[in-house]
Amino acid sequence: MSQQLSKRSLVRKTIQVAILTFCSRILGVVREFLMVRYFGVGAVSDAFIAAFRIPNFFRHVFAEGALSASFVPVIVKTVKENNKREASGLMTLSFLFFEGIILLMYVFVLFKAEWVINVVAPGFSAEQIYYAVPFLQILFSFLLFISSCALLGGALHSVNHFFVPALGTPLWNVVFIGTLLLCLAYGLPATYLCGGVIFGAFIQFLLHLYMYFVQGFTFGAIDAGAKAAFKTVLTKFFPCLFGVSIFELNLFVSGSIASFLPKGSVSLLYYGARFMNIPLGMFAVALSSVLLPHFSRLVLYAPRRLHFYLLEVTKLVTWVIIPATIFLIVAAEPLFAFLLNGKATPEQIHQGGIILMLYLVGLLFLCLNKVLLSMFYALKDTWSATKAAAMCAGINIVCDVVGMYYWGANGIAAANSISAIAMSIALFSLLKLKHQVNFHLKPYALFVMRYLLQLVLCGMGSYALVAFLLRLLPGSLNNWFVAGIGFWSYMITVAVGILGLLFTTRRLFGVNVYFLKR
Repeated sequence: MSQQLSKRSLVRKTIQVAILTFCSRILGVVREFLMVRYFGVGAVSDAFIAAFRIPNFFRHVFAEGALSASFVPVIVKTVKENNKREASGLMTLSFLFFEGIILLMYVFVLFKAEWVINVVAPGFSAEQIYYAVPFLQILFSFLLFISSCALLGGALHSVNHFFVPALGTPLWNVVFIGTLLLCLAYGLPATYLCGGVIFGAFIQFLLHLYMYFVQGFTFGAIDAGAKAAFKTVLTKFFPCLFGVSIFELNLFVSGSIASFLPKGSVSLLYYGARFMNIPLGMFAVALSSVLLPHFSRLVLYAPRRLHFYLLEVTKLVTWVIIPATIFLIVAAEPLFAFLLNGKATPEQIHQGGIILMLYLVGLLFLCLNKVLLSMFYALKDTWSATKAAAMCAGINIVCDVVGMYYWGANGIAAANSISAIAMSIALFSLLKLKHQVNFHLKPYALFVMRYLLQLVLCGMGSYALVAFLLRLLPGSLNNWFVAGIGFWSYMITVAVGILGLLFTTRRLFGVNVYFLKR
């Protein structure tokens, strides 16, 4: 029987998932670097990104979105009340239903790939469509394996096993990178790369399936209990389909609108979102994955504790994300210079840096939204989250169109941040109005003021120390640290040092976070 996670266990599981997610994000940066070397920035890269964005969007919906949000609370309750017997029947029925739908979608894509591309990227040229169609026909099968991983991962989460679900994506990235290296070394066509994407997803599926059986689950008979539990999943899934996947939906819509911009714009927006996704995926997705089953149990055993957890989780997210945002803003243009070196113009590199900065304005709110949605789904309130997401999507579309008209790709990136801020306000308000879960603004504001003071003093002190040490170095060595690998070596070292300083001096500044207490 699954047990309630203690504070120590919750933090330990989050760190475990975060480390694996961090590895995945670092591998993702390597992957994007190799993709730029392979595709460049132009019609072919736009075509591959647009084609892969379709199954990848559904991947986020299933793996990190609606399926997990609707499935995990139900299977947690099923395992708690009936051990794993009824849960096995629920898994059988869920596989038949969801994988059957995806299989039908795949058949449609095989025969109507060009139509799908025209809908998703209506501004694409004939050349871009020509490249995108075969990519999509191969890549869509990726969704069959990855959605199966989501179901299997939900069962593993119900017994507090987070390691294998978190390990799957880094493993997939390793296979992706290996395929890219082979394609670069031997000049293989991009269809081979598409095959590597599918093979990596298949390996990920086998790993999940193995651990599923190890944890004592099976695929059992579909009895009345399993049907009742699955009905509950369905009643939550369709509202969740829109609500929990709003970030990915906004990026998807933004990518479609960006297809009307000059060639390479889709790629720049994609790479900017990928860099922003490093802290978002490494921390917020990891934390929300652990919190969803935890909140689901909390609602059953101690619902009054939700007020406390809302404040403390918000403080924890703020404590982690603000330094990450500052670091990425400082490193935005150098990141694009490193990624696009020799494959893009200086103007494109500069624009990429601006796009990333504009995305980062909304990073804190995107992370909070992930956590807040976990609380709504634990409360079994999918419609409130859906309403907030609908408002957010509407704001995003309007801002996308207006932003694209006046500022091009920069306007589309800014639209994403504006919609994220609006959704955070809506979710906090709905928690109070519908569930009387109050957010204690005064203690949070005091925490933020103290934390900003700590950040300014620690940041300024560290900057002054590094600047002084760099001046003592000989000219050639100083230049090495200003550009290239040397720049990243000292930037990452300073960032880790500042984070350590923030942790060790937090009590001195009165920065108290429940999850950081020993």
